[in-house]
Amino acid sequence: MQIPWFKPEPLAIPLPDVSVLPDRITLHPFGALVAAGVLLGVSVASRRARIEGIHPRVLGEMAAYVLVGGFVLGHVLDAVFYHWEVVRENPAFVLQLWNGLSSFGGFAGAIIGGLVWLARRRYPLLPFADLTSYAFPFAWLLGRLGCFVTHDHPGRVTDFPLAVADYQVSGMSPPWQTRHDLGLYEVFWCAAMIPVFLWLGRTKRPRGFYAAIVPMLYAPVRFALDFLRATDIPNGDPRVLFGLTPGHYGAILLFLVGLAVWLHIRRAPRYALPRDIRWTAEDEGTPDPRTVEELLPLVGAVRGPVRIEVPEIAAAHVARWPGGALVIDARGDAPPLEAIAEEIAALGPARLHVWRVSHPSEALAALVAANSGTERDVAVSRDADAVDAIAEALRLPVYVEANDAPAWAAVERDDGGLVFGMLGEPAAR
Repeated sequence: MQIPWFKPEPLAIPLPDVSVLPDRITLHPFGALVAAGVLLGVSVASRRARIEGIHPRVLGEMAAYVLVGGFVLGHVLDAVFYHWEVVRENPAFVLQLWNGLSSFGGFAGAIIGGLVWLARRRYPLLPFADLTSYAFPFAWLLGRLGCFVTHDHPGRVTDFPLAVADYQVSGMSPPWQTRHDLGLYEVFWCAAMIPVFLWLGRTKRPRGFYAAIVPMLYAPVRFALDFLRATDIPNGDPRVLFGLTPGHYGAILLFLVGLAVWLHIRRAPRYALPRDIRWTAEDEGTPDPRTVEELLPLVGAVRGPVRIEVPEIAAAHVARWPGGALVIDARGDAPPLEAIAEEIAALGPARLHVWRVSHPSEALAALVAANSGTERDVAVSRDADAVDAIAEALRLPVYVEANDAPAWAAVERDDGGLVFGMLGEPAAR
């Protein structure tokens, strides 16, 4: 009932007869699967980034450091800690990235690559650690599938039904025995985690949630699997202290890191992302046809920013936007402020007041002060030169309209507050 032995050979692809090119290029199964894992991980993380309000362009730059660093150091540490005798005889083995992969080396490489990138860009760590962690099971599934097809993690002799029969261990001779294949077991873990993450991803989670749970979910599995490592083969599994492997100690450390992140996010306040890394409602392009009233139930769901159209104001100076926002048109040389005040009073309380203003005045400032009851209130002006004066007079953030057709966004702030407002950042506060 065991899995029969197989090991696909590298695929030789002939190249055109050009003097500067080799005759053929060899495609190794491990390298192809790892490359596919990188691409899948970047794709999953990029889609998640937009949902979380982070620009995929920034994530793509980070991925070059995190994913490549993870796979490279994953092999290097596997070679140094688990195949040191091979490295001593053939130092070039360290550079043979298709020849083995350590999960803890992968974690270390990803962290180091991410820290190097963050040090250059000075961005907050948790949002990007979260995206990488969310994509981890998707990418790692193909990476560990590469380990399985090359059978570079032989385990103990066993009669377990999912073991590999006639496991051909390098450096040994027949008769072959049935052994655990540890790469395959991690493929099973990834396959189980992917639907769990897809389900968890349907609800808004604290920033850093996945960076905490991935280590805590993976470490116990890896700790248990290291007891199945082979000890009866050449250059076998090292037991460094108390009969435990480097992987055992790595699993303990990894679990503690996840626990520390979990404790941190439980007491840390939410915070705003830097403006230059956000994926905004403006980036979404075409306005969403739904009204604010229809979008309100989505607050708290994972969906990314939503772009919606500005409401029309016809004869009246004040209009209630579905969802509880009042849009107040106080433009013109002599706006009828008394009439506006009466309309505001007639419409009652609002979640948000949006003041469309051409220039400030003391009377308008008094009206705004008398009817401003929420921190979400904003002012809007067509005149970019007037925004500082308006902001100082009205004590409100001021946005600049574009071609008298402002775009609006209904989003949830990074600190959890509900926002109805203009796209982007205010020109003045």
